Amino acid sequence: MVRGSPNPKHLGLPKRLRKARKWAGLSRSALAKKVGGDQTTALDIEMGERLPTVRTVARLAVGLGVSAGWLGFGLGEMTSEEAVDDADGMACRVQVQRVAKGLTKAALARLVNLSPTALANIEKGSQTGVDVIEALAKCLAVSPAWLAFNQGPRELPARRRAIMVSPQATR
Repeated sequence: MVRGSPNPKHLGLPKRLRKARKWAGLSRSALAKKVGGDQTTALDIEMGERLPTVRTVARLAVGLGVSAGWLGFGLGEMTSEEAVDDADGMACRVQVQRVAKGLTKAALARLVNLSPTALANIEKGSQTGVDVIEALAKCLAVSPAWLAFNQGPRELPARRRAIMVSPQATR
């Protein structure tokens, strides 16, 4: 991490998953049965040992009754009327934003340290991890929750910097 840079939004996912699971009153095994995954998936994600794909985040969010954008990236409210059980449309949103920014697949792939083939596969509908989606969203200047799940506003609000005022300046 670069000093002064914000941490990636997906880093809080383990803590948010644990919070949502406890809020829903589910054990890891009950959650796994509910979403159709294996029992180690939720544990690995909660322990920070595994980064899930956006499709896994969407399935977990539906199983827990929370917003996928909140679970994956901490954006928006914890609960939402916009239930998303899939990341359908993500490929199209990535492609449309890439073209709107005037980037080729190869150029965008270089910006996010992917191979052009990997980016082409994402644009064809292959799933990818929340870390890759967040990197793509940053390069495309859009919200990762919107890019992955079509939730929330397209653009993130601009970060405001605190302005330091010296005590002499206020006299």
